[in-house]
Parts: sequence; C-alpha cells; structure tokens
Amino acid sequence: MHKTTKVATCCYCGVRAALVLGGDRHNLVCGACGAPLTQLKSLPSEPRAKPASQFGAALPGGDRKKPSKKKKKKKKRSPMQRLFGEIVDEIEDLFD
Repeated sequence: MHKTTKVATCCYCGVRAALVLGGDRHNLVCGACGAPLTQLKSLPSEPRAKPASQFGAALPGGDRKKPSKKKKKKKKRSPMQRLFGEIVDEIEDLFD
C-alpha cells in the first residue's frame, strides 16, 4: 500500500499540518485546539518519469507538405446551350 501525504487545515484556528496517511483509519483532530480536521488537500507528488513513446522515433524527412489543391475544370457548354446563347444574342441585336 502506498502512503498519501495531505495538508490538513483546522476549521477553527486555521493551523495547517502535513499528514501521512497509511492504511489505518484515524480520527483527525487539531494538535492546537482539538477541533476535527475536515479540509484535506493532497500535496503534489514527485514527478514521474514519462514512459517511452509507443511509436517509433520520427523518420528523417518527416516534414510533409500539404497536397496542393487541384483546380476545378470549367464545364464545357453543351451544344444546346451555345445555340440558345446565340439565339438570345440575335434577338437582342434585333431590338437594338
């Protein structure tokens, strides 16, 4: 079992004490005034070593370029659209 270190603050007199809690249960009371200690905060633990990466090291030349966007091709007008466009042009010329 691992031991936990916590900071206990007395709710009446404000005295702080560092407690090392083991597997046993204790009634926590303030050493100065005898009031119950209810506000417990964990102390920061020692930093753990980072585990080795699950993935291999980066390959040389790993800087990848984003693929360039492809240009969209213009849609070709169908022969009917061309014919209709020319007819509209001729009608406009008549009114001018």
